[in-house]
Amino acid sequence: MPPADVTPAAEAPAAPRSRRRLWLGLAAAAVVGATAFGVAFADNFAALGAYRYSPPKEFQGLSLDPDASRGKQPFRLRGDSGVSATTYRSTDGRRLISVTATEMHIFLPASQLDEAIAVQQRNGFTFAGLHDVDPGERGGVMKCGRAAFEDGELALCTWADGSMWSSFAELLDGATVDPDTLADRARDFRRLAEVPAG
Repeated sequence: MPPADVTPAAEAPAAPRSRRRLWLGLAAAAVVGATAFGVAFADNFAALGAYRYSPPKEFQGLSLDPDASRGKQPFRLRGDSGVSATTYRSTDGRRLISVTATEMHIFLPASQLDEAIAVQQRNGFTFAGLHDVDPGERGGVMKCGRAAFEDGELALCTWADGSMWSSFAELLDGATVDPDTLADRARDFRRLAEVPAG
């Protein structure tokens, strides 16, 4: 009589149902995660490319200076469509407003603004008292303060939203304007210059 086989029985393979439940669970978790992400960042998605830069011909009684203004020129930030420079001057030359704007789709405006400020610092600007201010109805983030460079000092407001990042500076009789006063003017400018993209 042959000896009895005492080899332990091999484990049965996992039931297909268990594997299917695992994949269904993972798929459900992915859908819940994507939904939560979409809800949390709905405003960010909606703001992408919502506006384009179209500076008015006149701002606060100052005329656009075509000789000191430039259309889109190549710049150094990823995904940009070029930087536009716009200058407004009073007829007596006592007051000057300078605006730069770069149209681009920005998903995280705060991060993009920090990157833009870092680029300006590498280009020789030194910022003082740069602080968060209310960006106004166009949304995004905005900071105002003073910027010193080789030729002097400017009051400056800089902002980023889903469509662009920009800087707004003003000189009056060669002196800088109070940054909080400048913030009001920058918000007014944004209402006029950021027009619906559609």
